[in-house]
Amino acid sequence: MNIFSKLTDIRPKEFTALLMACAYFFLILCSYYVIRPIRDEMAIANGVVNIPWIHSATVIALVVLTPVFGWVTTRFRTREFLSYCTIFFASHLVVFYFLFDVPDRPRLVTQSFFVWVNVFNMFIVSLFWSFMNDVFSREQTQRLFAFIAAGGTAGAICGPIITVSLVGTIGLPPLLLISASILTLSVFLIRWFVKWNNDEYDNHKHAHNVEDKALSGSIFGGLTSIFKSRYLLGICCFVLLYALSITFVQIRQAELIEATYSNPAERTQLFAFIDLIANSLVLFFQLFLTSRIIKYFGFSLTLLAVPLGITIGFGLMAAMPILMVMICMEIFRRVGDYAIMKPAREMLFSVVSREDKYKAKNFIDTAVLRTGSASSSWVYTAVKALGAGGASVAGVSIFLGLAWCAIAVWLGRAFMQRQRAQQTTTI
Repeated sequence: MNIFSKLTDIRPKEFTALLMACAYFFLILCSYYVIRPIRDEMAIANGVVNIPWIHSATVIALVVLTPVFGWVTTRFRTREFLSYCTIFFASHLVVFYFLFDVPDRPRLVTQSFFVWVNVFNMFIVSLFWSFMNDVFSREQTQRLFAFIAAGGTAGAICGPIITVSLVGTIGLPPLLLISASILTLSVFLIRWFVKWNNDEYDNHKHAHNVEDKALSGSIFGGLTSIFKSRYLLGICCFVLLYALSITFVQIRQAELIEATYSNPAERTQLFAFIDLIANSLVLFFQLFLTSRIIKYFGFSLTLLAVPLGITIGFGLMAAMPILMVMICMEIFRRVGDYAIMKPAREMLFSVVSREDKYKAKNFIDTAVLRTGSASSSWVYTAVKALGAGGASVAGVSIFLGLAWCAIAVWLGRAFMQRQRAQQTTTI
């Protein structure tokens, strides 16, 4: 407890829950990062030119799943629909194991796997943070979310290590079974949290338990809530501009890696090493810096820091469009995203209703985010078709980055207003 208190502002009765939350996120991201390098390799194996089509397929899949997820949340209790969704994705990994374990892998299988991994990542991570916003109070989210994110980062470091260590020995298919096994373990932690009594909620004013019951509203409740709320629309714009800003970097990086490395195993290892470096830096920030940044600089500046830094990075990309710059930019983006902006972005949902924490948040984190990725893929393709070079692409990115910064400023102020209003109501 003494060691942990030096890293984050934790109270005695929160200690076990904090460790459980870290373990839960560890299992989720470890499972994902075992297969992430395989997904990235599938993208290049299918041809970088086809990435916009694959992103579009991901958006379609997410839009189709949105009402299905809404139906599940209104029919089953919290513990049930979280567990069912987790087992649903784990079972698909077993199916893909048999589809991958063949001499000549059909292109349809590799394309489907790329889409599936994107859907899996969007849904499972979004559900985790929705659940954490349900488990912890608004005050606790500001103190504990950065450290909980560090648990996930530790899993994101272990995942690539597993892949790098084993892919050359056992090949790709068995890694899918390893990922499925790790993911399934998280179901036990879901059940633990539903039973946990949060005595530290709201400065000891009253206990808070997870409402283990189905959500109210319709299956399209998340979508209708977004259109009724300027605040939720602001989060949509923030996420959309985030996706538009970074996809240009990712596609350009994939082009340069494709031109530099011809061997699929070498490309998979490179992606895994990038994951390892980025996630190690993320873990350092989350353990020692993130909570202090939020505490001393405030929420609004914390939310603005990464959009502003990435916009500056786009200028460097325009001046030096080479592979090393792209890799450094990707590492910076992921460190800033997962170590600083991700915890801050999840806190945005601590001031909305329980239904919006699951339904609206899930739609924003999945369909809206992937719509931004798909749209930027097509914009990138159009810009390249017009004969524009890397500098022109970076110029468009700078414009998007500036708009992203403006939304971040507005959203930070709106969050603080909602927080003050809720504190006044509680008092």
